[in-house]
Amino acid sequence: MDIILLAMATTVFLLGLALMSNRARRRQEIAFELKPNCLLTRWPLLFVTGPRSIFYFSSYWNLYTVFLAEHGYEVFTLHLPWNKKDLRKVRFEYFLKQQEDLGRRFHLVIDAPTWQEFQDLLRQRRSNCVISITEITDPGQSRPQGLQAFPIPTTDIEMPVYNKGSLFLNISYRLHKQLVRRTTLNSLSSLGALPESALTNSMLLLERAQTLAEMDLRDS
Repeated sequence: MDIILLAMATTVFLLGLALMSNRARRRQEIAFELKPNCLLTRWPLLFVTGPRSIFYFSSYWNLYTVFLAEHGYEVFTLHLPWNKKDLRKVRFEYFLKQQEDLGRRFHLVIDAPTWQEFQDLLRQRRSNCVISITEITDPGQSRPQGLQAFPIPTTDIEMPVYNKGSLFLNISYRLHKQLVRRTTLNSLSSLGALPESALTNSMLLLERAQTLAEMDLRDS
């Protein structure tokens, strides 16, 4: 009986921790000033959710999408299945087919594990709806793309590492890592989840967005 009660108490504690950490990130408010005269992209920015678990599922990209949207960019998030690679790949391929049929285009923004998942697919299936790919990484995390040039304009943004953040948020993210079992997971910092780094990293993304806007302008 004591073991059952202990198991139940542990389960309740972990669920509470998971829900609180997700809610804390979702409700986090970081004040920022808008940078004037930003050149806007012709095509939307599409952020793709990486591997998720009960400990990290809500507001996957934290401040990034809000920050860019407030600067006038058209921003969307593609919510893929949480962690099963096969399901994520099927859903992503289905999405690409949909967008191709509708004649839509977008600039793709992904994290390191998602890049590892879909790099071969994006190389072999040169989709005309993907205009560019931006990979968000931690320093030293980006992987070589091989000897052949990638068929889509691709770059990575190495986000500075900050190891702060609340204790319960860090504990929750460690549990998230244990559940998803991926070797290339981004840090909380590079995902924009830490107040100490979220704004600095968002500015790096804004610079990238303006570069993409210039590329759209040249191609139009």
